[in-house]
Amino acid sequence: MPFFAQSNCRKIFSRCIYIYFSDDIVILAETPKDLETMIESLNQESSRVGLEVNASKTNIMTNSRKRTITVKGNRIEYVDSYIYLGKQVSFNKKNNEEEVTRRVNLTWRRFWSLKEVLKGNCNLHMKKVVMDTCLLPCLLAMERSILKIRKIHKIKSEKIRNKTKVIDALSHALTLKWRWAGHISRYMDKRWTMETTRWKGPSGKRSVGRPKRRWADDLDYFAGKDWMTLARNRELWMDLEEAFTQKGVHISETEKLKLTY
Repeated sequence: MPFFAQSNCRKIFSRCIYIYFSDDIVILAETPKDLETMIESLNQESSRVGLEVNASKTNIMTNSRKRTITVKGNRIEYVDSYIYLGKQVSFNKKNNEEEVTRRVNLTWRRFWSLKEVLKGNCNLHMKKVVMDTCLLPCLLAMERSILKIRKIHKIKSEKIRNKTKVIDALSHALTLKWRWAGHISRYMDKRWTMETTRWKGPSGKRSVGRPKRRWADDLDYFAGKDWMTLARNRELWMDLEEAFTQKGVHISETEKLKLTY
């Protein structure tokens, strides 16, 4: 989308001013004037190829004062959060907790939409396949449900997992994270994927309180601060994968504190 670089908005050196995937576009601006100019530029360029910005599906989120911004005379609504590529984005300090709750609720709704299979008389292997492909998050409570086991029965989670053979959600998430970390570490250019991973945060004084967890904190703790250099050795990185995923599953409270500070 090169027209942003040629628009009348203020040019922001070495900063990302838009993100797009197919027809899902996020525009980043520092002032309402810049944002309005960029939206207007987007609308004009879209019109040239027969497309039109849908004002009813366009929202604005800000951490400053709300100013009126319009598209073809239609006022754009302000929101506190929005979903982009399946992830909730918000300035709320509890955004991550809200995102986990949202995904759990979505998964349970998906679970009950498949109740004919998961609560029916299908064999356990078929239920496992459905859960692994459709319901990987929030698995343990659902495993109890398909086996018709209640918490009052006091059956340990390990026994339930050994019976169902369903993929452990946390181990799976850690495996994907480890592989993605190795993948981006082998980039040799300065793409935004690398820049955002290496970003140390905004300059200046931070607010009082414990610093927030960052995506790479557990990688720093497990493989050291220079984990990106280590990850360039593909074979060594693959050998460490199992240790990292198991470490994440059985992490102690002391280790959690170390990861947090």
